[in-house]
Amino acid sequence: MKNIEKSHVEDDSSSFEPLPDDVVLQIFSKLIDLKTLCRCKPVSKRFYRIILQVDTISFIAKHRIFLSSFSSVIRSLKFFGGLKSLCIQVPLSRVDCPLFKWKVKFRGKLDSFIFLSPNSIYSNKESYINANGQDQEEEEDMELRELKHIDALECLKKSVMRHFILLSCIKSIPSLEKVSIMDCDKRWRVSASGAKVTEMRNDLLTLPSESHYLRLEFGCRVSRCYVPLLELPISGYVMKGVTVFLCEREDLLEDEYDSFWKTVEADFEDKEEAAYCEAMMEIFKNHMGRIERLNHLAAVVDF
Repeated sequence: MKNIEKSHVEDDSSSFEPLPDDVVLQIFSKLIDLKTLCRCKPVSKRFYRIILQVDTISFIAKHRIFLSSFSSVIRSLKFFGGLKSLCIQVPLSRVDCPLFKWKVKFRGKLDSFIFLSPNSIYSNKESYINANGQDQEEEEDMELRELKHIDALECLKKSVMRHFILLSCIKSIPSLEKVSIMDCDKRWRVSASGAKVTEMRNDLLTLPSESHYLRLEFGCRVSRCYVPLLELPISGYVMKGVTVFLCEREDLLEDEYDSFWKTVEADFEDKEEAAYCEAMMEIFKNHMGRIERLNHLAAVVDF
C-alpha cells in the first residue's frame, strides 16, 4: 500500500518535468499571490529556481502595517530577482471610513495634504430634505470638530507611512518597475511606475536613509474650512457639515498650489468619489471666505 502511495506522489510531482522552464514560469506567473508562491517554492529545487523569476506579486498585508514586520516581507521579496510589479493590499481601518477622503502629494518629502469629511452625505436634494426637512444650516459641533482633527492627523500619518513603504520597496528591490499600495476595496491607492520609480530610486541614493521621508515638515500654510451645507450642482449630491483641512509646504510655489488643490480628475467610476472632488472644487470656488488659517497642525509620527 505504501509503495502504491509513493508511486502516485512521484507521478504527480513529475508531471511538470516535460514542460520547459518558460512554460512553468508562465504557470507560476498566473498565481501572483505571495503566500501561494512561497508554499510552492519548497516542492523542488526546480520550482524554487523558477518561482524566483516571476515578475508580478500581490499580497494582503496585516490590518496594521509596522515597519519592523514589513521589513521581513521586504527581505523575502528581495530574493525574487525578476520582480517588476508589486501590489500590496491593506484591510480597511477606521480612518478609511467612506465619509473621509484625503489627497496627498509627495515630491521627495510630503508636499501637500487635503482632508475632507462631511457629517452626512446624500445622493440628491430630495433624500436630504426627507432626512432633515427644510433645515438649511447646521452649527458646528465642537466635539465632532476635535474628532475630525484627530482623524485628519491619522490620515496624514498613514499617508506618510504608505509612502515610506513605497520607498522601501523601490530602494530594496532593484528590478521593481511598478509598485502600488491600496486598500482591499480600492478606495485609496499610493503608487509609482516607470520613470517615477527611477527618479525616486535615484533620489534615495543621495539620502543617508529613507527615514528622511518620515518627517512631517510643514510651514505656516495650514488651513481649515467648515461649510454647514454644500449642494453640488453637477452630481446633485448634498453634503452636510463639511470639514476640510489643507496643509502645504511653505515654500510650495503658487502655481503648484493651484494645480494641486484646484484640479479635479474628471473620470471616476465611483460617483461618490467624483462627488468628493466636486465638493473640493465647490469650496474653492464659492466658500474661500470660510477658510481660516491655523498656527499649526500638531502631529507626532511614531511608527
